[in-house]
Amino acid sequence: MFNDMLILSTAISSFNNAALYSPFFFTVGLLTLPLLFIVYIYGKDFVEKIGWDKNNFDNHISFWGALSLLLWLMLFGGNYAVIRDGISLLPVLISFILFGFMIIAMQKSVQLGYIKKLHNKKQRKIKWLLFIAGLFMTVFSSVLTWWGILLQTSAVLCGSIIGLRLKKDMSLIPWIVIMLTLVVIAVLMQPEYFRFGQLGNLTIVHLLAIVCAGFFAITSIVTKYTNPRERIHHSAYIKLKWLFRIMSLLAFVLFVMTESVPVFVGMTCALGLSEMLSVYHSKNISENVPKLALGMLMVSLGIIIICPVLSALGIIYAVFETNGIKCKDFAGLL
Repeated sequence: MFNDMLILSTAISSFNNAALYSPFFFTVGLLTLPLLFIVYIYGKDFVEKIGWDKNNFDNHISFWGALSLLLWLMLFGGNYAVIRDGISLLPVLISFILFGFMIIAMQKSVQLGYIKKLHNKKQRKIKWLLFIAGLFMTVFSSVLTWWGILLQTSAVLCGSIIGLRLKKDMSLIPWIVIMLTLVVIAVLMQPEYFRFGQLGNLTIVHLLAIVCAGFFAITSIVTKYTNPRERIHHSAYIKLKWLFRIMSLLAFVLFVMTESVPVFVGMTCALGLSEMLSVYHSKNISENVPKLALGMLMVSLGIIIICPVLSALGIIYAVFETNGIKCKDFAGLL
């Protein structure tokens, strides 16, 4: 009565839909909690033993964070066939992300002395093997058309050249934060491609994870570049604060309903304005807040994209640069 192949394809389709609908990343995140707890306790001592100190710590975090995301984008196996629109901006955005992270990785490799070590005659074979392997991964991780291969390959090569010659330092805040935020936006644009979920059927767990990443991203930038002034009248501050809170809440409700990238960006900007108002109204703010926010951004994004290395780097950064992870540092911003 029924075709066997039809039954099999229907079962496989139902299994895939269920797998996409469930928050698999959250389950993996829970399973990696013991590992992250060990990193929280022993991570600082470990990186100090391998030569990380206050002088080169930011460069190490930038380099290994950028390298882990470059490898993740190339090796995790995204499928361009799941893109719904005939003309999608996702390949362009991914190429831009590869371009940015390549600039950061190459610049930090020069500053850390990794490039000089490869100039040795004995290391030339390793250098060429790394170059060929990187080019191979870049080609086969792109859209397998002439323009897809050309787009990502040129992005990686141009990023490498610029990174080797760039003199302006690409600091963690804001450059790493901007690049991590672009990764979050890319995941939200096409969650099926990143095996994050199914667009239109994201659960509240998926959405809260995206919102947390956006909150930490905007917090790190706002608290870094906004100076406390204590010049706003208290009554005006209360009214404006509640205005931005209501705007953020309405934007969050709309984001849950639409799962839209523009709404997510608008909600994040509303949160940023609210935090900017809080910082501007206060007498002072802890210097640990932007660093802690960046660390938590790396942790949350690592959980979202199932990249424990990035989460571990975020915990190490937060512990090394601050006196520990304290939620009360964010209480005054909300």
